[in-house]
Amino acid sequence: MFFFVVAVASGFRRDGKWLSTREFWEFVKVPSVHWLSAKNSVPWGQIGLSYFAGGMGAWVYYGTTEMGANIRLSWWGVFGYSVGSAAPAIILIFIAPMIKEFVGDKNGYSVTDFALTRFGRSTQIVAAFVSVMYMFISLCAEISTISNVAALFSGDSDYTRKVVLASVTMITLAYTILAGLPASIITDRLQGVMIICFTLFFTILILADNPVSSSAVRAVSKSTTSGFVVMVTLILAVISAELFNAGQWQRVYAAKSTRDLRKGLALGAALIFTLMWFFGVLGVIALAKFRDEFADPNSGMYPYLSFFYLAENLDKGWHIIILIFAVSLCVSSVDSIQNGLNSVLYRDIMNYGLPVNAVRVVCIALNIGAILVAVEKIDILSLFLMVDLVCAIAAPALYLGLIRKDVNAFIVAPTEVGSLMGVVCGSIAVIVQGAILNLKGAWTDAYGAVFSTKDCIAQYTCFEPLIHRAWGPFGNFWLPDGTVVEGGGLQAFGGKRTMLTFFLAIIFSAFGTMFFSWIDIYFRGERARKPLIALKRDRTGLEEEEAKVSAEV
Repeated sequence: MFFFVVAVASGFRRDGKWLSTREFWEFVKVPSVHWLSAKNSVPWGQIGLSYFAGGMGAWVYYGTTEMGANIRLSWWGVFGYSVGSAAPAIILIFIAPMIKEFVGDKNGYSVTDFALTRFGRSTQIVAAFVSVMYMFISLCAEISTISNVAALFSGDSDYTRKVVLASVTMITLAYTILAGLPASIITDRLQGVMIICFTLFFTILILADNPVSSSAVRAVSKSTTSGFVVMVTLILAVISAELFNAGQWQRVYAAKSTRDLRKGLALGAALIFTLMWFFGVLGVIALAKFRDEFADPNSGMYPYLSFFYLAENLDKGWHIIILIFAVSLCVSSVDSIQNGLNSVLYRDIMNYGLPVNAVRVVCIALNIGAILVAVEKIDILSLFLMVDLVCAIAAPALYLGLIRKDVNAFIVAPTEVGSLMGVVCGSIAVIVQGAILNLKGAWTDAYGAVFSTKDCIAQYTCFEPLIHRAWGPFGNFWLPDGTVVEGGGLQAFGGKRTMLTFFLAIIFSAFGTMFFSWIDIYFRGERARKPLIALKRDRTGLEEEEAKVSAEV
């Protein structure tokens, strides 16, 4: 509720003046470009804190902590998750200014606007689908996590879970709808400072309460092949997914200048890496302290809950502070996702004069859907893995569009047909790999683990009930852990085959994009560089470049 008050209060402030209630409601009903995107108005410090707060959520209690507390992953897993989470900001330092300039201030709101400007409507639809799917799954995961954290401190009450997840979702949605992106950035600034302060505080408090010897830490600090594989896979997966995070792309267009953008992204990357590394270190310390318990399947202790094991001996007052910290993490991420979901359609709203309330209705529907998914405790992890792979397939097909001029007769600037075929080729590569491995499909068990055969029940490697996710080789999209092929490997990103799947998806998507662009231009000539679907008010980068050439002539 505190962040709601701050956000709405900031909404009453415009151009250094306080608005009347009537003027405020006029802005809500007919929002300005500033309300939608805060374009070119945010200095680098706020960009950095906003990117940091928007990228971190309550899931960090579990993420790198689990990596550090798993002796088979250890520091490689911690490093991979930390680098993977910070790397998208580093990549944006180099590509975001080019994309922002190419799309233009008038047309730029989200990652999908680059797809429309560079290629056309068909690619924009694909990019929008991938972006919305990723953000929706992220929203489900975020509110599920904060509800689970709240339940841990309230005796695992199902009622508490439902109240917390519904409250967080609807309160953030309310101030997002009322006050727009500028309010989200202001709350991000507060949340970012709070997260930094809490992190420093907990570093001292928890480490002091859980002393472990250096020899115990060295004993669990392993360098394993499995850990290295997880590191590589996590970096590929997280970078691919975050490049479709429309909420973070809004910070690109909000930055006051290119210098502010780059400095802000650098600050955000540094803060994200530091926070992720901090939780990873806590995971390693938990492993050093509870090594025997984690190794015993009957102990009832799991690596992903390491942070809470370290904090359980603290006084109850500290538990309340931990919950406040979790809420700050969650709210900062949720409001960014909600703004991102809205931003996907902003360009068409402005160009075609569509009612803003139509987007709000869609966003509300998606948030209600996320609440239902979280309330029903539908498995999120397996969906996350699948959507990460989809993003890895789509990312090369979209971002190779940064090549806007032919390099030579064979390496040409990608066309829209080439971009779409890149997605097709990446998808076919995943399916063919599944066929070669003779996968029978994909099943998830009671704990969200994905298996390539339901025979896992007879082998006592999974827990009922099993849910059937996909048939035959299409099950490879769910990244099953390879019970048949590898004899059951590590969870989630742990298998070598999972890493290979990501490599195949990225390589074949990139190859398909470039090869079919060359084929497209070879047969259709310059017509291949035009959008496949051209609507009257759509503006593309090609038209802008043609206008510049005409002006110069």
